[in-house]
Amino acid sequence: MAQQSKITSRPLTKALGTASILGMAIAGANFANAIQTDFGVDYRAQAFVVDSEAFGGSSDTDTGLANLLRLKANFKHEDSGVSLHTSIELAGDRWSGDTRTYTTASDDAYNASNRGDNVRLDTAFVRIPYGNGAVVNVGRQATSWNNCFLVCDDRRDRINTVIPTSLGVVVLGYDRRQDTASFYNPDNGDMVNAGLITKIGGFTTGLLYVHWLENTDDLTAPGAYAIPGMHLFSPYISGNLTDTVSLDVGMNWQGSAARDAGNGTIYSDSSTAEYLRLGFDLDMVDLGFQVIGAQDGGLISGGFDTFSSVINNNPESTANPTSLYQMGGVKAGLEDFDEYIVAARAGFDVSPRLTLTGAVGMLNVDDGTDDDSSMFYDLQASYMVNEAVTTSATWGMLTKNDVGTTRGNTLVPGSGGASFEDDDLMAASLNVNVKF
Repeated sequence: MAQQSKITSRPLTKALGTASILGMAIAGANFANAIQTDFGVDYRAQAFVVDSEAFGGSSDTDTGLANLLRLKANFKHEDSGVSLHTSIELAGDRWSGDTRTYTTASDDAYNASNRGDNVRLDTAFVRIPYGNGAVVNVGRQATSWNNCFLVCDDRRDRINTVIPTSLGVVVLGYDRRQDTASFYNPDNGDMVNAGLITKIGGFTTGLLYVHWLENTDDLTAPGAYAIPGMHLFSPYISGNLTDTVSLDVGMNWQGSAARDAGNGTIYSDSSTAEYLRLGFDLDMVDLGFQVIGAQDGGLISGGFDTFSSVINNNPESTANPTSLYQMGGVKAGLEDFDEYIVAARAGFDVSPRLTLTGAVGMLNVDDGTDDDSSMFYDLQASYMVNEAVTTSATWGMLTKNDVGTTRGNTLVPGSGGASFEDDDLMAASLNVNVKF
């Protein structure tokens, strides 16, 4: 009987197993149909050299290699429209060799403001639609504004709402910039903002207002945020004057911060920065001309494109190893500290895949007592191997300046804080970018 029972149970077990597999397959198919997915890769490898006697080390030259790898995974629930947007950074630092004494938070990193383990959260936020095209985003988000003049590729822990209206797109947001000492943190760096993006006469126009809250009366308390009470306005206009001529104009104004470190810092008094850029599309040649200014230590993002690979061009979360000087923001509202750039750029499409670019400009720095001007020269080449792979090379030079001091970057931290009154600065890189 036992043997007969065992024999007759095999087809039943097989049938139940087949039914289970079919059931899971059907359920999986329904689940897959209900969720849209989007995966992506962003990888870059860079070899670089920085050279100047201004740095005063045992060698005038520093060479290095670095790589950055981010993986993206997005999910959207079709029925509700709710979506989850994520990216993780698997690597993002300067190579230190096979025998490195491994630390989980390298100082020499691509990310200046959100450092962490080599494997770390890059972005993670939920987007929830609530009718008529409006959405609310909650979580860590990438942010840029004003053609990277105010902020460039930064990461913010925030809640923001995007609301389409008859006037344009309204943006309302709340950021928390620091919260690391429970019960002992007097100021979490709370920030609120309101913005409008609209079209005026064919030009995209944006206006952003930002205010940092005052969470404590004791501005000297440990952990108090740097700029409580500060107000900031950042408007811009971008568009085409003609079929071949483009125009970008923008500015930042900031002031009225409660903390005053003297002489207008830290943004306790009014300071401004502005830019005007013209582009000319002449078939195989693209020409650009721009003027940039910062008055009384005005704020400019390190990621703003100055046409020079050694001045700014250093996004907050994706450092540029050849960036050696930052215009705007370093002096944080210092009275009478003014900077100006006048620059021109020409790009030549040698072929559909190869572009050569050259730029020249002048940087003037005035600290209120002395002033001096430097010339910068820049050459770049970019070759698109295919739709996923691009290779490039850059070379830049900034001549000596009696007033200027280097800012450096987080991949070459030793390049910051050096006076280059007697020495030119030079930096070059070879790069591979993979993105799909």
